Amino acid sequence: MKASALVLIALIAGLATGCGGSKHASSTSRPTATTASTSADAEVVLRRAVRDALNANHRVAVQVLWRNVVPSGAMQSTRGPALTSLRTAAANRRRRGIRVRMLSDSYRIVSVRLDPSFATATATARGLQRVQPYGRDGHPSGHAVSLDEKARIELHRLANTNRFVVWRVTLVR
Repeated sequence: MKASALVLIALIAGLATGCGGSKHASSTSRPTATTASTSADAEVVLRRAVRDALNANHRVAVQVLWRNVVPSGAMQSTRGPALTSLRTAAANRRRRGIRVRMLSDSYRIVSVRLDPSFATATATARGLQRVQPYGRDGHPSGHAVSLDEKARIELHRLANTNRFVVWRVTLVR
């Protein structure tokens, strides 16, 4: 008896607040999301954008190692001093006649920190790689080399979009 009375009260309360099956809009407004959850959702989206930019930048860097040319689409993920460094390194290897082939690659994003303004982000990434240098003749030059690199990466947000680009890469010892 008590349970059915509680269900009846809940049903009446629901109808009174405009939660009935009416096709018309209710007279009371219900909040769709709180500021805290909206802010948390935005942060999740931006963290994902940072990770996407980092992974895209890594793909470009691996491509530049072998081809010694920065692809035209590199600006989608990399700009500023980071893009300048990629171009300079590619030109130096091209001038010396060296190409680098990636034999194995394990790239891991260790941490991502968003600035409170959401305009910049800082990330730390670690790359375990095995690479083989090649000479002008297309034959391997020397032995394969194992690398264990850790980098601090600064990213900038593009205007008011949810996209970030890698701005500066600093190797950490």
